[in-house]
Amino acid sequence: MTEPESTRAEQAADWEVPRTNLSMRIPRWAHKRMKAKARDEGRTAADLYTDVVGEFVENEIDRWKNGLIAGPTSSPSTSLVVPRPLAKRVRAIAEDRDVIISDIIYTAVLLHLGEAPPSAAAA
Repeated sequence: MTEPESTRAEQAADWEVPRTNLSMRIPRWAHKRMKAKARDEGRTAADLYTDVVGEFVENEIDRWKNGLIAGPTSSPSTSLVVPRPLAKRVRAIAEDRDVIISDIIYTAVLLHLGEAPPSAAAA
């Protein structure tokens, strides 16, 4: 059984987007929930993280000027393959604000999973 031409063309186009690794520390429970959510939606965890973090840095990050939510430093390290422009943007924000990448991603994930109220940004 062969795939329709449009599906193969879409997959080929996805591979043309330059991607890079983005490493972070995130608690196992949060990463497992993100993977399960991605699986339920029929996509990869990397694609879900890309959408969640991309939405956060484009639309929410400015509300988090007083700080981000930090996960435990003992959290396991995870690497995801994400579009290069997103990785560059996250790294630039981390450098500019003198925060770690994991805090940006963890804050975005907690908001997405409904584990952190948006009002935490005002704290």
